Amino acid sequence: MTVSYLDIIVIIIYFLVILYIGFVLSKKKEVSSDNEFLLAGRKLTLPIFVATLVATWYGSILGIGEFVYKSGFVAWVCFGLPYYIAAIIFGIFIAGKIRTLGFKSIPEQIEYFYGKTASRISSFIILVITIPAAYLLMLGIMLQLFTGWELWISIIVGALLSLIYLFFGGFRADVYTNVAQFILMYLGFGILIYFATIKYGFVSEWIGKLPEKHLKFLGDLDWQYVLAWYIIAFQTLVDPTFHQRCAAAKNPKIARKGIFVSVIFWMIFDTLTLIAGLFATGFIVTDNPLMAFPLLGENVLPAFWKGIFIVSLLATIMSTLDSYAFISGFTIGNELKKLKFFTKDFFNEKKTTQIGLLISSILGVSIAILIPSAVEIIYKTSTIAIPGLIFPLIFTYFKKIPIKSNDTIWIMIIGAISSLIFTLAKEHNVFFFKNIEPMFPAIIISGIISLIFIIRAKK
Repeated sequence: MTVSYLDIIVIIIYFLVILYIGFVLSKKKEVSSDNEFLLAGRKLTLPIFVATLVATWYGSILGIGEFVYKSGFVAWVCFGLPYYIAAIIFGIFIAGKIRTLGFKSIPEQIEYFYGKTASRISSFIILVITIPAAYLLMLGIMLQLFTGWELWISIIVGALLSLIYLFFGGFRADVYTNVAQFILMYLGFGILIYFATIKYGFVSEWIGKLPEKHLKFLGDLDWQYVLAWYIIAFQTLVDPTFHQRCAAAKNPKIARKGIFVSVIFWMIFDTLTLIAGLFATGFIVTDNPLMAFPLLGENVLPAFWKGIFIVSLLATIMSTLDSYAFISGFTIGNELKKLKFFTKDFFNEKKTTQIGLLISSILGVSIAILIPSAVEIIYKTSTIAIPGLIFPLIFTYFKKIPIKSNDTIWIMIIGAISSLIFTLAKEHNVFFFKNIEPMFPAIIISGIISLIFIIRAKK
């Protein structure tokens, strides 16, 4: 991707601004206390809540471009609609309860209701989701595009620039930088569509020339594959970024309302990415659909504006990277503080989280550099989060559902392991499993086991 000196200046300014926000603005309030470091004092207002939640949900922005380029409108059917439904359900039934219960994390909530063993299992599941290797790899690829550096150098530099301020500023640094990244996301894609329209015309003038499958509701995808995304979307109910932001909201009302307002902004951004992806489909020829958005920007954007768009892609990736890294750091730190070596007198939650963040960063960078092909495997195995956690976590919000601690442990173990087995079976084309989305049987098994344990507990 060619960049001019103006583009480079814009990119440098972006990193300087993010570092300033992360180090300076976020430190204007004391972050010495655990509550302040981990949850920004539980004082998130509605605008900040919405900005940080919306920004964290698009880390795989290049993957969205790939999906639209290859399949068209169905990308919204898979990546948009099911997540709106899941988020609305979350807002109605769960968001306010998270703030009312007052736990700082999902493992802490699991421990209160089911004990330490269940908490440790939930921590492992959450780490599978949140170790930020995939996002570090994507950020490294973006930096490599316009710097020409080796990928491993780009990954390390990206990690330093996007994570170092979290070590000192904590969750407030994450949230404040998310606000700036939120603005850049919409600005960058708005600019991309504006210049694409100038060069190629309005969508209505050329959309009929697109492949027919790109305009169909299901495209050329199997109904089972599409339906799988509606189940996968329910990862929202156990997503730690949702939980953390609801826990940090000023009150339960803001947590609930913030979810609904966020859905509106997700719809707007999905519309922008869909239009941009269709522009790329119509006018860009590439063997690497993952680069659909960058290549469209290369073709339509003049100097300076190209820099703004590159910055918007960086901001979209970094917002998710920051949030997942901080959560994985806190999750690791939460387990470390249980060890006798980490005495409460010296190693408080802030310090163990900082140690956990360092470990998480090293793990993420190592995976992204040494075995980048493993990132996709990690992504696939992250599907264990839904069948492993969804039922036990939901039960904590409804006191009338009787379930024993030991039974909950079995639900998490069997749900997670069965999902992993079905994922590996599909990957290696084992018998009829190659035609079944892993989430279907795993979540059914988890649900049946949960029902059996509930009926037994009532008796």
